[in-house]
Amino acid sequence: NKNMKDASYLIRKEVYDALSGNITLNSSSVPVYNVVPSTQNGYPYILITSITNAIADDMKDSYLNQIVTQVEIVTGFDTNTGGQLDANLGINQISQLLISRNTFFNLSSSNFKVISAENNGINYITEDTKTKTFYRGILTYSNLVEQL
Repeated sequence: NKNMKDASYLIRKEVYDALSGNITLNSSSVPVYNVVPSTQNGYPYILITSITNAIADDMKDSYLNQIVTQVEIVTGFDTNTGGQLDANLGINQISQLLISRNTFFNLSSSNFKVISAENNGINYITEDTKTKTFYRGILTYSNLVEQL
């Protein structure tokens, strides 16, 4: 009788490893975080957050988990400068590194097998303050993960 295990943190680490040092905007590498540190000064940056883990299929001998992770790029400009393009370009790069029909994270050393990597939707949010305008691109990213 196997107990269900949660691979959300493993997926988050794989997402971090895939993106860290590999997303570039305006010739600069975009920092990637699980928690934005108080020392982060300026934009853009990427934030990775676990959202849900649900049993996708109740198999007799295993668990099939649907793990949903949010990957958010936050860009910021002085009000009335800049635009949404950096958020679009960032999400485009992120999607190319994460979404695949045939290549998935290898979690075999942790006794999990990833069997899909899907885009569950991309949202863009614009937020205005008195001095800054923030453009956020948010990818909701889903992995089907079988517990071995």
